[in-house]
Amino acid sequence: MDRYRNFSLGEFVWDKSFRNWVLNPTREDDETWQNWLAANPDKREIVDRARQLVLAVRPKNAALNNPEKRKAVERIVERLEVRNRDHADVLLPWYTGRVARIAAVLVLLTGLGWLFWLRSQSKVINYEQLVAAAGVEMRETVNTTSYPLMVRLEDGSRVTLDPGSKMGYPARFRETQREVFLSGKAFFEIAKDPSKPFFVYANELVTKVLGTSFTVRSFAGEQEVEVAVKTGKVAVFSREDPDAIEKQSSRELTGVVVEPNQQVVFVRKSVQITKSIVAEPEVVTEGKVAPRLEFDEAPVSDVFAALQNAYGIEIIYDKNVMDECPITATLTEMSLYEQLDLVCKAVGAGYKSIDGRIVVEGKGCKNM
Repeated sequence: MDRYRNFSLGEFVWDKSFRNWVLNPTREDDETWQNWLAANPDKREIVDRARQLVLAVRPKNAALNNPEKRKAVERIVERLEVRNRDHADVLLPWYTGRVARIAAVLVLLTGLGWLFWLRSQSKVINYEQLVAAAGVEMRETVNTTSYPLMVRLEDGSRVTLDPGSKMGYPARFRETQREVFLSGKAFFEIAKDPSKPFFVYANELVTKVLGTSFTVRSFAGEQEVEVAVKTGKVAVFSREDPDAIEKQSSRELTGVVVEPNQQVVFVRKSVQITKSIVAEPEVVTEGKVAPRLEFDEAPVSDVFAALQNAYGIEIIYDKNVMDECPITATLTEMSLYEQLDLVCKAVGAGYKSIDGRIVVEGKGCKNM
């Protein structure tokens, strides 16, 4: 983060990490930037101005790397910086100060955003247009029944469509990647092939996998798109992400990586992605057989390790405070949340879900 000390307003506006924080904030990114601002309070004003500029020039459905838009914004930023230098030592009336300048810029950029929004209306992201733009002959399966419908793809993958859902897919996938288009809800069981990534396009959200099982929910009339992982890992990102093309072409899973018993919710209006734990976590150990979770005077670290291994969910706690707390309990027939309730009560702690992980907080059994 040291490189940001000497950033100009324009450099902040077009920096990828900064834009991701503003447009697609995650808990980790927000914590990193807030800590940096706390350590560099003199940079808060320029960061606030850069945030306002980034938000103001992000019209709906317009690509962030549009060259014409970038040039227009660069000219505006350049004029602002020149004006600030020219008037640095001049006493100006209140109405020519920072607030008025920002207001004037936002008015101008709002008009600019409206112009690009008008130009982009023919590019509204929906199922029909995505299928039409696929560039290959597509098949379509529509589930008009009242029960789930299984679809087998040519690579061996299986997709279970919920009632009222439909999926577009090619008869044969391309040599380099596999792509399907979804409207509704479906459970995917993807045949593993690291050399040929599998993509699910659901309105504005892209889900990229190499071989795993997961559920996608994306109905046209709903404002949220959800992805929940059962096994393996997936990466999700917005089509409006400034690095979307790079993330799609990468051989790695880049974006918001979602692991077993985690889910992401993508809010279409605000273009924000939030990661959390699914409502009912399931055991993910091999064979899906629940392990025997019986403990007799066991350190709490052993208990948390066993739960983390059983459900694939990271459990974070202060080992120095709680590691010596002994646990005697039988947790085998309980849900994850019931298990956590019992263990945390025994060691005088509480827990909460943060960004798809369990965070345990407490003073330890010595202070009970």
